[in-house]
Amino acid sequence: MKTSRVWLIWAVLGVCALTVFCAMGWLTKNTIVAGNQRAAAEARADLEERTRLALWRIDTLGAAIVLRENQYSAADYKSSIRSPFLSMENSDVLLHFQVVQGGGLSSPENDALNAQEAGVTPELIEERTKRMEQLRELLAANPLPGDGWAQFSDVAAVSEVTWKAVPKETTQQKDEAWEKKTKDTDLKSNQAIAQKRRDIDYQSYSNTNEYVQRAKAVVKNYEAQQQSITDSQQLSKIQERRRQETSSVSREAITDSLEVNGVKLKTDTSNAPAIAAEPVTLKTMRGAWLGGELFLLRKVTNSGSDQAQQADTVQMIQGVWLNAEVLKKQLLDEVADLLPNAKLVPASGAQAAKNPMALVSFPFVLDRNETIILATGGGLSAPLKAGWVAVMMAVIAAILLVQGIMRLSERRASFVSAVTHELRTPLTTFRLYSDMLESGAVKEEKRAHYLSVLTREADRLSHLVENVLAFSGIERGNARSQVREVSLAELVENSRERMQSRLESADMTLSIHELPPVLCRVDTAAVEHILFNLIDNAAKYAAGSEPAVVELSGKRRDKLVEISVCDHGGGIPQSERARIFQAFHKSAREAAENQPGVGLGLALSRRLAKSVGGNLRCDESEHGACFVLSLPLASGKSPL
Repeated sequence: MKTSRVWLIWAVLGVCALTVFCAMGWLTKNTIVAGNQRAAAEARADLEERTRLALWRIDTLGAAIVLRENQYSAADYKSSIRSPFLSMENSDVLLHFQVVQGGGLSSPENDALNAQEAGVTPELIEERTKRMEQLRELLAANPLPGDGWAQFSDVAAVSEVTWKAVPKETTQQKDEAWEKKTKDTDLKSNQAIAQKRRDIDYQSYSNTNEYVQRAKAVVKNYEAQQQSITDSQQLSKIQERRRQETSSVSREAITDSLEVNGVKLKTDTSNAPAIAAEPVTLKTMRGAWLGGELFLLRKVTNSGSDQAQQADTVQMIQGVWLNAEVLKKQLLDEVADLLPNAKLVPASGAQAAKNPMALVSFPFVLDRNETIILATGGGLSAPLKAGWVAVMMAVIAAILLVQGIMRLSERRASFVSAVTHELRTPLTTFRLYSDMLESGAVKEEKRAHYLSVLTREADRLSHLVENVLAFSGIERGNARSQVREVSLAELVENSRERMQSRLESADMTLSIHELPPVLCRVDTAAVEHILFNLIDNAAKYAAGSEPAVVELSGKRRDKLVEISVCDHGGGIPQSERARIFQAFHKSAREAAENQPGVGLGLALSRRLAKSVGGNLRCDESEHGACFVLSLPLASGKSPL
């Protein structure tokens, strides 16, 4: 094959392989990018879901703390009674206090006399006294104008505004937005759910709606508590009214039973006092920040129980000074398994209240402190790996196939050239000698020689055709084998005459050494063909050697018998020992320059040897070439 044509074939194959690799690289890149984006979206969706669950947990605990503090009545904040706060110790509470409009700041926990009677330790009394002083210092250092009442009143008003800014109405935006995105797509339910989870807008709307639901749940709890307090107050008033009515009826009955000089005496009950309305109005406690400290504050209005007192309404702020750090730790401990790095950031105002990450119970905004990193590269998935392996195998197979086809083409071209040369020489001899014999140009004493040459050339052609047909049968799988048991001596003896005749034509002799008495299980025709090919090669390449002898010997090795055929010619170089067993390895030029042949005998011999369960190899030898034929013994494994 021409060099230019070979390069053209390899260039086309290279371009095709490069195109396939580029396509696979592009597909791999897009698949990895899409996979990384999908993984990032899944991670983001997981973070959002964990965040919503964490906010529910935090607000549940926070609302419980607010409800705990909100359940106490306004009277519990008075210093003149034994307050329940005296014997109470909560790690998240620093101090309970109240500040009256136009009055001063006081705390029921700062009542040393009642505290001692309640069994509070002196150390705790001293600590609470210090906290009261710290609170006064905090108010004094605060840049807001006014006294304690004004400052707390302003902060309570801000917290109320913040509370009212919290959205408390459910929106359907998330479903509507998703329907707009998917109205033109045909997705199965599972795919739709998975894509919905990964959608940023859907997660954003879900956070907003979950924020509304949290707010509604907290409001419901607050309202339930207020209703419970109201019901308790109503029950107390009803019980008081019944008690007073019972007392009035008893007095009337006693009065009606009194008589003076036969006249009944009646008591005027028109001026009897009526049941007074509840004089105290309480609001729900709200979280608020003042001077960097966290408070729970509620506004209390005391309108009095009679008209004189109602004209002089008293307003006050009751509150709880909270330990913000302890409270944050308690809240964050609830979500440590969901958001281990989360933080709570102080926040207040209407804008902060609209943040879906804001708490409803306390003025905090949740900082998840987690970042979703969009990956720019990643490992190959199993399908991509399989695809790359398949592409690599396909390209390698294509290269090997093209290489094999080119080699086969070259070998066929070499075979045709060699066979043409092999056929031309004897055919020329046949034509020349036959013409001479026919024309009578050959003397009578030379006719025998001419006929001998024609016979030798005929045998040579017959052997060539025999090798080609045998090789073709093996290649096609049509070779038939007749395996039988035969002794090694008989096997060699059957071929002796033909081998000697071939060597005599090259002025060589055959020396057969003593053979071991073993029984072989082989196809005798195949073995005879192999032995003759080896002898024929020796006659071609070792002719004129000294001594002009081909030695045939045998020896047993385990379950095999080895037959060695060695000559004393020039031998075979180490670099050529693997090549000589390739079919059609000899070109026409090589056949013309050295000995005739098409390079098929040794390849055929090795395949025949393997077909009967043996092998053929070329061993190193000090003098000439030495081929070793291995055959299975009758007691060994039968050939396939």
